[in-house]
Amino acid sequence: MIPILIVFAVFFLLINSLSIRDNENQPKNLSKIELIPDTIQVNGDLLSFQGRMNRQKYQVYDTLKSLKEKEFYQNLSQNCQLSFTGNLEIPEIQRNFNGFDDQKYLASQNIYRQITIQQITNVEIKKNFDLHTLRRKAIVWTQNHFPKPMSDYMTGLLFGFLSKDFNQMSDIYSSLGIIHLFALSGMQVNFFIDWFRKILLRMGLTRERVNLVQIPFSIFYAFMTGLSVSVLRALFQKNIRLTSLDNIGVTTLVLMLISPKILLTTGGQLTLFYAFVISMLNHSFSNLNGLKKC
Repeated sequence: MIPILIVFAVFFLLINSLSIRDNENQPKNLSKIELIPDTIQVNGDLLSFQGRMNRQKYQVYDTLKSLKEKEFYQNLSQNCQLSFTGNLEIPEIQRNFNGFDDQKYLASQNIYRQITIQQITNVEIKKNFDLHTLRRKAIVWTQNHFPKPMSDYMTGLLFGFLSKDFNQMSDIYSSLGIIHLFALSGMQVNFFIDWFRKILLRMGLTRERVNLVQIPFSIFYAFMTGLSVSVLRALFQKNIRLTSLDNIGVTTLVLMLISPKILLTTGGQLTLFYAFVISMLNHSFSNLNGLKKC
C-alpha cells in the first residue's frame, strides 16, 4: 500500500507543478481564438464559450450587438476562428464566504485566463470536422426541432449540455425530483448501453463480439456528452466487470488517472459519492437471503 500511495503522491505533485507552470506561462495578450462549438452558450445578449489557441484553453465572453448576431451563434455548428480586440484577464476569485470561486472552477478545467471581447473583427469558418462539431450539430438540431422544456431535457440527458434556460429553471426541475438525472446518476448510460447490446444480440452477434463493440460505442458516447463526469463514471462502471466495491474502486482510480482534477469539482465529488453509497448498499444487501433481501 505504501509504494502505491507514494506513486500517487508523486503523480499529483507532478500535475500540480504542471498546473502552476501553465498558469505562469500565459500570454499577455491575444488577438485570435479558435472557438470550441459545443461550449457555446447564449443568455440574452451575453455570449460565452471556451476557445483554444497555442494549446491553451480560455473562457471567452462577448456582448452581442444585434439579433442577427445572436441567431448566428445560436445556430453555429462549425469550427471557426475569431479575430478580435479585447482584454485577457485572470478569472475572479471568491469574494464572499461560501461564494462561487470562478478561478478555481476554471482551473479545474485547465483554464487560467478569461477573455472579454470588445469587438470581433473577423470570423473565419473552418471546414474541418470533429466530434465537437458533431455534438454541436446534434444539440442545435434538438433545440430547433423540440419545444422547451423538452429540448432542455433532451440535450441534458443525451448530450450532457445544460443551457442557460435550464439554469434559470433549475429550481423547478429540483422540485420535480429529476435534477439528479442531469448532475449525478448518469442512469441514461445504462439505458443506452443495454439497448445497444439488445439490438446487437438480436442481430445475431455473440456476447463476446458485443462486449468488444461496446467499448468503442462507449468512447463515442462519452465524447458526445462532452466527457461529462457523471457519464464517464457510469460508462466505466458499466464496462468494468467486477463486483460492486471493486468496481467503484477501479472506476475511481481510472478517473483520477484520466482526469486528476476530478475531485476538485463538485460534480466529481457528488457523482463518486453517489456511486459509492449505491455500491455499499448493493454489497450489504448481497449478503442477505430470502425475505431479508426484499
